[in-house]
Amino acid sequence: MKHYLVLICVSLVFSSFGAKLPSVFIKCNRKQADFQQCLTKAVENAVRQMDHPFKEVGLLNLESLVIPELTVSAGSRVFVAQQTLKNMTLSGFNETKCAKVEFDFDKNTLNLDCIVPHFRFDFSYEINGQILLVSIYGNGTGWVVMQDSHFELSYQLGEYEKKGKKYFNINNHELKIQPRSIDFDLRNLFDGDEEAADRVKKILKDNALEIYKDIHSGYDAAFGKVFATIFERFLTKVPVSNLFD
Repeated sequence: MKHYLVLICVSLVFSSFGAKLPSVFIKCNRKQADFQQCLTKAVENAVRQMDHPFKEVGLLNLESLVIPELTVSAGSRVFVAQQTLKNMTLSGFNETKCAKVEFDFDKNTLNLDCIVPHFRFDFSYEINGQILLVSIYGNGTGWVVMQDSHFELSYQLGEYEKKGKKYFNINNHELKIQPRSIDFDLRNLFDGDEEAADRVKKILKDNALEIYKDIHSGYDAAFGKVFATIFERFLTKVPVSNLFD
């Protein structure tokens, strides 16, 4: 599935190097026996605090993060409709719970297994196509809430040297989002025809998880790119020697 993501709000130009972790973040000793457990708590703690930016380490405010435009192509079975979402605002990360975060220093891989209880995105939309052979079209505003969304993220990291210090960068990344349930609202479907809109909204709500299965790859790739870009900002600011004790 093709997806297109414009990240006007995210810049990869950095003005300072060698930053230290913010004092409110948990720092783990890579030699301690419970390092992976410490890292799990550290990541959860950091994500929950990102309801404001940490400019010194390049981290953005996740509770008001805006994606200017996201286009997800039609699915192949259930939801054969192209979506264009604009000015999408993400929220809900301050409630993140991480079950496991693992860093493999031999392979330079980082794997995260976290739950976001109330992952929400608000947007303006344009949509045109079919849902279960029923026509759907319109443009307006809307929101989606994914309850108890299981986020599985994996990063393959590389290393490079800058000003005499070693840094990580991201060579590859992957994200899978699996929500327990999905709720939503799309205003002004069918150009304001409320009877037609209510009929199609019921179909959408009754088949929400099946629809998501049909189009999830576009969302996984798009959101994965957003998180990787934010993480790359952080890694470019903080050298490896400052990440761990």
